[in-house]
Amino acid sequence: MGSFATVFVSEGRGGVVLKQIQDPCKDAVAMLMKEHDDLLTLNSVCGGSSQFFQLPRAHGSYTDYYSFAQEVGIQRTEDMGLPPHALYVMQRIWPVSHWLATSIRDLFLPQPFRDQPPPQLLARLYLGNGTSRQGSRFVNTENFPLSADRIERLGLPADKIAAGMGQMLASINFKAGRDGRDIEFVLCGHPENPLSKVPFYECIDFNQMRPHGGSAIVIVSSMISNDPYYPRPWSPQWQAFADAYLATAAEANESPLAHDVLQKVQSHWEEKIVIACSYAKFAPGGKERGG
Repeated sequence: MGSFATVFVSEGRGGVVLKQIQDPCKDAVAMLMKEHDDLLTLNSVCGGSSQFFQLPRAHGSYTDYYSFAQEVGIQRTEDMGLPPHALYVMQRIWPVSHWLATSIRDLFLPQPFRDQPPPQLLARLYLGNGTSRQGSRFVNTENFPLSADRIERLGLPADKIAAGMGQMLASINFKAGRDGRDIEFVLCGHPENPLSKVPFYECIDFNQMRPHGGSAIVIVSSMISNDPYYPRPWSPQWQAFADAYLATAAEANESPLAHDVLQKVQSHWEEKIVIACSYAKFAPGGKERGG
């Protein structure tokens, strides 16, 4: 459940889910319909087997639950009991495979979890975090963080993941013309074979995307707000990310804009470092530290 919509699994239709708004106001309905249409657009111009990160497929939108139930033949005796709000049907995002969830449990979860069956996990790929904080007793299995060091400890290809992020983001920016705001990159299960041991990667969550109008500033703002998914300019994965971003932009004849975007991203983080260093020079109370 999120602040905007709730995702339900349709019983007897395990390969799809229903994403339904929580607030039936007109703005929320319009946002949900836009997300469905954007997902259709992304699949047409950004999807395909050549992408490292795959996109979930959209299967139809409905202004209310009853229209959906009537179209798919759900009888009143089989009613899911959902509110009569707008929804759309999309491909299900499966948890990571059992063997990979077991590795995550054994390597990263607190001791009490290690005596239990591995939880169902959807893992966020946070290449912008070099390391993860240790020792937390709180575990959110719907939003489990995999920092760069955790990704490598699991034996997953950090450079390919970074390149896949650059490829998908550039496809969204320059082939679909969207800013990519609030998109997420996750490790999950294979949609056609959830029992497969092969790691599967998806890009999800598109309700915040907007056209960028050719503005590098708009794209950069969206990239910064998506932190910590993308690698930082000083990280080992940055070059793979940047190379894939520029190569994909070139396919859409958008190389100058892509170069401008990456330059502005680098400048942003350089400025953050300068500010952090300037604060570090002073002790509490504003006195400069000794040499």
